[in-house]
Formats: sequence, C-alpha cells, structure tokens
Amino acid sequence: MRMSPIYDSTEHHERDIFLTEICESGDVLRRTAGRLREQRRALHEVRHRLAGRRLILTGMGSSADAVTGLASVLGRSGRESTVINTAELLHFRLASLTDQHGVIIVSQSGHSVEAVKLMNALTKDRAIPVVVVTNMADSPLADAADFAITLGAGVEVGPSSKTYVATMLVMQVLAELLACDDEVETVLARAGHRADVAANALAAWIGDAEGVGGRLADWIEKAQSLFVVGRGVGVTAAELNALVLKESAHVPAQSMDAAEFRHGPLELAAPGLAVALICVEPSVAALDARLRTDLLSRGAAVMTIGIDACRTDDLPIDYVLPGSEPLIDAGLIALPLLLAAWAEASRRSETPGAFSVGAKVTTCE
Repeated sequence: MRMSPIYDSTEHHERDIFLTEICESGDVLRRTAGRLREQRRALHEVRHRLAGRRLILTGMGSSADAVTGLASVLGRSGRESTVINTAELLHFRLASLTDQHGVIIVSQSGHSVEAVKLMNALTKDRAIPVVVVTNMADSPLADAADFAITLGAGVEVGPSSKTYVATMLVMQVLAELLACDDEVETVLARAGHRADVAANALAAWIGDAEGVGGRLADWIEKAQSLFVVGRGVGVTAAELNALVLKESAHVPAQSMDAAEFRHGPLELAAPGLAVALICVEPSVAALDARLRTDLLSRGAAVMTIGIDACRTDDLPIDYVLPGSEPLIDAGLIALPLLLAAWAEASRRSETPGAFSVGAKVTTCE
C-alpha cells in the first residue's frame, strides 16, 4: 500500500470518506466546543434538573463506551451513577427507575432503535428528567428529550470516529457540571481551550495518517488474536477501537478492562497474541507496566498508546499524546487504532468503512 506522508483532505474526500472523517477530528473538537457555548442555557438546566438525582447513563455501541467513561470520572469525583446498556434498560430494568432518577441517553444518530423505544417509554412518566446527547438536532431523541445537547460534528457516514471524539469532549463537560461547583461559563471556557489544545495535539498523527495507520495495520496482521485493553477511562477507548476494528476491517478484536484481562485471558499470553494497551490513567501506570512486562515475557506482542504522564522506563509509550483531562484523553487516544482500522479496511475493500451487513444506524432489534 502506498504511504503518503501528509494527509490532504481534498485529495482523499471523494476516494475515502472514512479516512476523511477520522482526520476531521481536530476541527470537530473546536466546532463542538463552540456548539456547547451556544447551549449554555440548556447546560445550566441540565445541572439543575439532575442535581441530587440517581443517574442512569445509557447508550449502545460507541455511545455505551462513552457513558462508561463518564461514569468512571463521575465516580472518582464522588458522584454515583449506573451504566446500563439501552437494550438491557429497555427490556429488563425499566421498572427499577423511580422519580429519584435522572437519565442520560447518548446516541450519536438520535435514531438508534433501542434508544427511541426507551424514550417512548420514559415520556409516559415525566417525573424522570431525560437528557440526550446526540449529533443530530433533528432526530426523534432530540425532539422528545427534556434537554438535548448536540455535538455539531457534522455528517458522519463511516464508523464512529469524529463523533466519538466530540462525544468525549461533551462527556468531560457533563462530568464537570454534574460533579463540581464551577460556573457553567467557567466549564465552557475550559472546554474551548482544551479543545484547541487537543486539536493541535492530534495534528502529528493526522499529518501522517496513512503512515500511522499502515504501521499499526502491519502489526495487527502479524497477530493470530488481538486484544485492546485499558483501565479507567482507557476502557472506553479500548471498547471503541475494538468495535471499529470489527465493523470496518472485520478484525475480530476483543476489548477488555486490563484488570479483567488478568483474570483468565492472561493465559493466552504467547507468540501470536497481540495486545494494544491503552495507558491514560497515571495512577495505575505501574500496573500497566507490569502487564506489559508479563505479556512480553511470554512472547506476546504489545503496543502501548497513551499519554506522557504514564510514560516511564518500564512503560515506554509507542504512540504518545501530552494529555489533557481523562475523558478528552479517552477520545483522542483512539486515533491511532482508528487509523489502523481504516488502513486494514482499505486493504480488504475498495470502500473502507462501508457497512455490508448492518448499517451505520441500527434501526432493527
């Protein structure tokens, strides 16, 4: 595969929309920060209506990954929340909700079948406030929600990439609004600054998009099996990356909490196993380093993708970013393996990222 050192969105737009969308992530962060400022009144109301309530966080696919990260950050800030995937909540746990709950539904399309059905059920009891985070302002979920926070990421045709990165910026803002006392304007000002810094941090990877993707695709192709693992908010990025590798490149990647990986799957450590280790939580960097050492000692291949604060002599980071806030980091750190998913998909298909069995938006249970 020919490698181009510099990504040119004009050159690639018609040929490869998936790559184009991944490489728009930096610009989208800035747009989402601006869109959030336009929604400051809604964000004030979200904080007010959810204050003191037991939070239920729900989504499917990459949206479920996003709320998993949000729950982690809320928890370390002292705010309890429960993550339930939307199908489970809809079909089995709806009766457990009371007027003491508040629900946050994340659905990038705003049309996901389980989320729409859940919203229809929840609207029968308006005692439970419902907040929707979506990219589509004109959607069934946005129309029915008490409050709809929109990303402003623009149209996305391929697998979740730029909308995922934008969603994680919104998750960071919600985490701060729901678990701290800072003024909304202060939170939004920080988000704008962080979005700009994050976009600049992504520039090197995006500037060498085909090179980064191609090298990681080469590494993946040497493996007989692939795991993507992380801790804390790193689980969010691991789940998103494994999902996109499966749906775009048909690589049967598995995602897992790195702690859970030790409880059995570590027995797979041997030549032929490849583990992409997401390192975005400095407090457990020593645990990441130990896992890396144990895997390498058994002949497994390990690739580390993380932030500079996790890097030590025992934990070199192969693909590194400066680091920002946890949920923003969980968004940015997905980029190398998203590019690998594109590269591998482009080797297997003339239309990388196109859906052949399912669809971009799941409208059938």
